[in-house]
Amino acid sequence: MNSDNPNNDEATYRATEASLWDSVGVSPTELQLTLPGIGCTVRAQEAGDGPPALFIHGGATGGASWAHLVARLPDHRCIVIDRPGCGLSEPLPGDGWTDMTKFAGYADALVPELVASLGLSSINVASTSHGGFFAFRGAAAAPQTVNRILEFSWPMGSPMEKVPMTFRLAALPGASALSTRMPANATLVKAALSSAGLKSAIKAGKFHDEAVDWMVSFMNNTESMRNEMRMQPKVITPIAGLNPDMLHAPELLAKLTMPIHLFWGEDDPNGGEATAKMLVGQLPNATLEMVEGAGHAPWVDYPDRAAEATRAFFSS
Repeated sequence: MNSDNPNNDEATYRATEASLWDSVGVSPTELQLTLPGIGCTVRAQEAGDGPPALFIHGGATGGASWAHLVARLPDHRCIVIDRPGCGLSEPLPGDGWTDMTKFAGYADALVPELVASLGLSSINVASTSHGGFFAFRGAAAAPQTVNRILEFSWPMGSPMEKVPMTFRLAALPGASALSTRMPANATLVKAALSSAGLKSAIKAGKFHDEAVDWMVSFMNNTESMRNEMRMQPKVITPIAGLNPDMLHAPELLAKLTMPIHLFWGEDDPNGGEATAKMLVGQLPNATLEMVEGAGHAPWVDYPDRAAEATRAFFSS
C-alpha cells in the first residue's frame, strides 16, 4: 500500500487476514487483476475448484468478509475481490469520484473489467450491500458478462425503509473524516457491526474473534475507510437519509433479465420483507428467499444454509 499514513501496516493486516482464513480452514491464492479502463489494479483471492463465481463485498469491509461462505463452497472457484481502494487493492486514480455521473460509469465498468481480467467471457456474481450496486449496474451495462446474480440482503441502489440515526449522524459534515482518524478496537467494531445489521451474529459469536481482529486491522492498518469516503458520493445525508441519486432507475432494473436470487435477512435494518418484495417486483427474473433471524449479512448468521442456496442457484 502506497501511503504516507504511519498507521498503515500491510504486514499486520495480512497476518490478521490470514488468521481469519485459517480459522475457517481455507488457504486462498492471491491474484492481481489489472483494470485498464478504470485505471487501477484490484487484489483478489480465490479458493475452491469448479464453476467460477465472483464475490463483491459491501461498504467499509474487504473480500475476506466472505470467508464463512467460501469455506463451505470447495466445489466452486470462489473469487473474492477487494474493491478498488479497499483492503489491499489500489484506489481509484485521481479525483472527482464523488460526482454521480463519474461514479456510475465506474460502477458500470467494474464487473465487466473484472471478468475480462480473469480471462472469462461471463461469470456468476454474488454481492451484498454496496457490492450489489456494482453487480446490478455492471450486469445492466454488459449483460453478456453476468450469468446469474445472488444478492445477500439489501443492495445499495434500493430504497431503505428506515435510515438509522447513527448513519445520519455519521453523515454530518466532518463526522466521517473524524471517524477515519479514530483508532478502532474490538468494542468499537462490534458496536459498528451490530448497528449495521450483524447484531444477532455478534451476540451468537458467529462473527468470531478472528473476524473481529481482521476488521480492527482493516480499519486501522489500511487506507480503506479514507478511500471509501473519497471515492463515492454520499450514500446517506443527515436530513434526507438515503441519497436519492443512488437509487436504481426502473429502466436499469428492467435490463437485468438474467436470473437473480435474493437471499434476504428478515432483520436487515436497511429493509425487510416489504423492501425485498418491492425489488423483486421490479426485476424481470428474480426469486426471493427470506431468512428468519438473519440480518444484513445472512451468510454469517446461517453459513450452511447460505452455502446450500449459493450452490443450488449457481448450479441450476
